[in-house]
Amino acid sequence: MVRLTKKLRLRPTLQVSHTECGLCCVRTLLAAYGHEISITALRQIKEPGRDGLGLQQMRDLLSSFGMKASTYRVKDPRGLLTIPAPYIAFWRGNHFVAVEHVSESAVTIMDPAVGRLSIRFEEFAESFDTYILVANPTATFKKTKLGFFEKWHKTFLWPDASLRLYVLMTVVSLLLVGITLAIPIATQSLVDYRTNQGFSLNVFLLSLGVAVVCTTLLNFARTEIAIRMTQTLSWHLSSHAFSRLLSLPSRYFTVRAPGEIVYRLNSLNRLPDILGTTLIQGALDALSVITVIGYVLWISPVLGTITLLLISLLIVFLGTTQPHANRAMESELHSGTSAQSIQLDAVVSINNVKLGGYVETYLNDWKKSFTKLLTALGKRIRVQQGIIGATLASAQMFSPLFLLVISLKFAENGVITLGEAIAVQSVAVLLFSYIRSLFSAWTEFQVASRYVELAEDIFEYPSEVNSGSIKHSLRGGLTARNLNFKYSTDAPFALNGVNLEVMPGETVALVGSSGSGKTTLGKVFATLFAPTSGELLFDGVNVSNYDLSELRKYISYIPQEAYLHNRTIIENLKLGCDLPENEIILRCRELKFLDFIDEFPMGYQTGVSELGANLSGGQRQRIHVARVMLQNPAVLVMDEATSALDNITQRLVYTQLSSINCTKIVIAHRMATILNADRIGLLDGGHLTQVGTHAELMQNCKRYADLYSLELQGNHDR
Repeated sequence: MVRLTKKLRLRPTLQVSHTECGLCCVRTLLAAYGHEISITALRQIKEPGRDGLGLQQMRDLLSSFGMKASTYRVKDPRGLLTIPAPYIAFWRGNHFVAVEHVSESAVTIMDPAVGRLSIRFEEFAESFDTYILVANPTATFKKTKLGFFEKWHKTFLWPDASLRLYVLMTVVSLLLVGITLAIPIATQSLVDYRTNQGFSLNVFLLSLGVAVVCTTLLNFARTEIAIRMTQTLSWHLSSHAFSRLLSLPSRYFTVRAPGEIVYRLNSLNRLPDILGTTLIQGALDALSVITVIGYVLWISPVLGTITLLLISLLIVFLGTTQPHANRAMESELHSGTSAQSIQLDAVVSINNVKLGGYVETYLNDWKKSFTKLLTALGKRIRVQQGIIGATLASAQMFSPLFLLVISLKFAENGVITLGEAIAVQSVAVLLFSYIRSLFSAWTEFQVASRYVELAEDIFEYPSEVNSGSIKHSLRGGLTARNLNFKYSTDAPFALNGVNLEVMPGETVALVGSSGSGKTTLGKVFATLFAPTSGELLFDGVNVSNYDLSELRKYISYIPQEAYLHNRTIIENLKLGCDLPENEIILRCRELKFLDFIDEFPMGYQTGVSELGANLSGGQRQRIHVARVMLQNPAVLVMDEATSALDNITQRLVYTQLSSINCTKIVIAHRMATILNADRIGLLDGGHLTQVGTHAELMQNCKRYADLYSLELQGNHDR
């Protein structure tokens, strides 16, 4: 079938998070029509959230850029043959792809999870899920070009102290380049002077000795400067990235897998070398290429023109082949992220993986991802080192020989001297060496460009708002006024119109069915999530007026999963506590529920593995509770804090917790844990529907009575 519109080639945008496929497709469509925008900038306009973007949200996003976007249902995939591409297609019930071209035999798509693919029409039809989103530019659509070097202007890349090192490195490198380029000129003079009987061996040996000493010293100095530069850049990037990551709001971590975040952090490790020595070397290589071409043109315009022609052929060749290498590189980086995320997910949840019987599932998923990584790696190496590298090596080997033959012919005809002919051959060797080095630097910058894009998500995501200045201690009063919260702009409200006032020292329990918003409300009370709208007050003062870092010193939170840090037990207990070590141990022994620690050979000096994996769930919870009690908070939020404990230990822990004079918010998944609460709040669909004592709710709230009766029935059945 003949297409009536010009085919637009789609540039792949690969997702890092599993919820980003729709956003990546939107970016691909915008770029296809000439509006280039980074995925980080697009994410800040429309955050995918926990569930990703739907068709309606993508349509609204495209419309905001001046595109007319419409959604269609296509029951028969063959109907797509009549619809001009590109467009976004719903895929396998949970994914989106951008369609570049459709024919009766094959379909070309941009899959954010894989890259650019060409698949059989029948295969596409099996995965296509009836809906497409078509978008076309209107008069208000604006084309923008995102320059390659634009992302290198990012302030987070460049430490203030690096300018002096760059200047020193540039000066030393220029001197080394000058000595290198002086050798062919010296060769020319040597040959011509020798021919004209004007050669002085003593002067030559003295000059050679000085050059050797200077080159050795300059190379040593360059190495020392490079080491210092790499250290400076590494410290700047890593320390800034980690501190920035810790300053991000909790919702950033709710929509990104740990493996993805770690990969973004690790992507910074390759940047120091590229931003340091590779950057300067690339600039000097470019300068050297220009200098050598100028020198050859000065000797002979004809030779210079031939040299330029050879270089032009190389540039055309590289311009044709490099995009293939770039696509393979994108796929390689994406597959590396996916493979690492699978491994990290398996390691963190290893017990569930083993007991659930899906070790093979994880292993097969990793094998698929790693196979894609190896395939992309092989393709990139095949293009970069096989096709491009082999061609550059041949050019570096035979082009100087070709120029030497022509130069000798010119010398024979008296156009240039013999020394100039030999000098041309010498500088030609340098020239094609510089070109190869320049290409290598450019390739490194292509890779680094992708790493910078990954790091942008950390550095450019809005930091947690902390504009308040109040730093005084809390009494424990807590008030929610018409409080609303949702995880992203277009997500439904997880909390809706919550009103609750908690007096200092009061214990309020939150109950409700799964998904009712209990844990979310607890995290809002603990200041982990900021309200989307409405007010959250502590002691009558809006949370936005407090200095968050100071406020959180008086708030403690015990989550369902009590993770510990990779330190000793005593070091875990000391976190956030100013008491001396011996007093901490004394108080912990008085609690009675930490007796198991003294049974360890190393006692309180026992090392804790990452996330506390070498301790049982109950042991982790007890240590976590003890740490909170040592901090003596004004507000304590407990999200099923004793779920891993037996009834006897649980009663002992709650007895100790009741002795703390603080406001307690108890999120209960087991009704038996909240009977002694001063008041109980019932949540349903994000709404706080009822608040009262247990007796009041049993009498006046059928929903609460049903929940309580169901649990009693479950206990009897057990």
